[in-house]
Amino acid sequence: MLDQDEIRRRIRAAMALADISSWEELAERTPLSRSTLKDLGTVRGRAEETHLRVIAAACGLPYAWFTVADLGRAVAREDEEPTVAERLEALEAQVAALVRRAGAAPPPDGDGGA
Repeated sequence: MLDQDEIRRRIRAAMALADISSWEELAERTPLSRSTLKDLGTVRGRAEETHLRVIAAACGLPYAWFTVADLGRAVAREDEEPTVAERLEALEAQVAALVRRAGAAPPPDGDGGA
């Protein structure tokens, strides 16, 4: 299994892929409480296999999402369904665009560098 820091990142990524915007919304889709889920997103929480299986199912992802280091292998399906891989690629593109945009922000003095 991956380390807890990586699992926390993957939980957030799974939520983004499933268009789940809050711990409360994820709790509505699982038998887990909002408090438990919120703890899993912090260093004080420790995600166990049962938590991850429930979260994976709620997000429409395989359990391997939380156990396989290579995300490409984690989302590969025997039936060659491209949906999860395509969604992951789109999410990665969105993150890259946000990083580029954050790097191109004007200086804090507001003069735009001119």
